[in-house]
Amino acid sequence: MNAATDNGRYIVLVIDDAPETLGLVSDALEGGGMTVLVARSGEEGLRLTQRVRPDVILLDAMMPGMDGFETCRRLKAPPISESAPVIFMTGLTEAEHILAGLNAGGVDYVTKPVVVDELIARITRHMMNARAIQSARAALDYAGQMVIAVLPDGRMAGCPGARRAPWV
Repeated sequence: MNAATDNGRYIVLVIDDAPETLGLVSDALEGGGMTVLVARSGEEGLRLTQRVRPDVILLDAMMPGMDGFETCRRLKAPPISESAPVIFMTGLTEAEHILAGLNAGGVDYVTKPVVVDELIARITRHMMNARAIQSARAALDYAGQMVIAVLPDGRMAGCPGARRAPWV
């Protein structure tokens, strides 16, 4: 489970190449009682998630080198398979970019300039949802229950973290 730090603070990883955004967001989140880790590139963010399990990831879409969309795809794919919700935080406002972020594995999309109170509310909601899902998985696993997931096309799919039915 993605646990808060020893002092009960949630861990937020912010991946953004813009120092002014990093400063604004870091100050606001730390003021809201969260622990903030910073990465200035997608590559650095990927390396950081190998050492620390964040509760949520804020990710800029436009960065030099690996963009945020590719960073998100890599975070969500094996071998990393990061379970923390990814919230895109970017200046890109076109529907195609929002869809690209969601299709890459993001759960939300916030446009810059960031409204700090709204961002904190979104982070809190996504962390609460992620904790509820993790608790449900742990309860099912503890109870020895099986989970079957059905894809939109009718095929059955496995559920990470849950026991699979013997026929799947």
